[in-house]
Amino acid sequence: MARYHFADEEPPQQQPELTTYQRRPALARWGAFLVLLLTITVGLKLTVFNATYTAGVVSRSTVGEKVINRLNNDLSDLGVTGSPVTTSVIQPYLAQGITQLYGQSTTTVDSTELTNAISAQASSAGVTASSALTTQVAKQAQKLVTQAFQTSAMQVAAARLQRARQLNFYILVATLLLLVVTAIYALSVHHFLGSLGPSLALGGVLTIVVGLVSWLGLPLVVTSTTGSVTALLTSIGHSSLGVIMFVGGAELILGLLVLLGHRTFRRS
Repeated sequence: MARYHFADEEPPQQQPELTTYQRRPALARWGAFLVLLLTITVGLKLTVFNATYTAGVVSRSTVGEKVINRLNNDLSDLGVTGSPVTTSVIQPYLAQGITQLYGQSTTTVDSTELTNAISAQASSAGVTASSALTTQVAKQAQKLVTQAFQTSAMQVAAARLQRARQLNFYILVATLLLLVVTAIYALSVHHFLGSLGPSLALGGVLTIVVGLVSWLGLPLVVTSTTGSVTALLTSIGHSSLGVIMFVGGAELILGLLVLLGHRTFRRS
């Protein structure tokens, strides 16, 4: 009788195979390297190789202070006291000079802010600033900025900056293309979010480390014929590296958040 009962029994159900999550540490490390390159190249493009940003740093340096003091002294001789020319007023003229150093085409500087500053200060001193006076001061500002950036040491530094700017552009384009290819590959293997968090976190750490090492070693790398140009380039570089390291810290935090969210979603 047992053989008849055995025929009536249902065949045992096969347990479904559990799919295990496959880690791809090599993809995460490659993504971190691309994040490092992207952060540095974009950071340099928006800081060191950005005339407006660099002009803000130069306006607070000894080069900018000399131009500002010279203009304020000229205005004081004309009866307009109180130092109306400030860092924000002279910044557009410095940006024009820096744009010329980078070998780019320049546009006419808008002298409205300079005119308003001189007129307001002259009015408070009981003096009327004519349009001829403000035009003369604007031309003098452009002349002083040109003189400050046309020194032999500054021209040598400008040639190096132009080559570095071009190299940075090529690396940025190559990094963007590699990021697109990497993202397509990560999507094809269903590992985009799994690699995004570690890539951002590790890339942020690498950015901070590289930025800190560059910060400490920059005075040894940046050399010039004059101490003022070396100090100016070091100040610009330190300011740029500070921004890049801050972005690296933000990438580290964002990467940890993405990593935590992905793990929580995967477990649920």
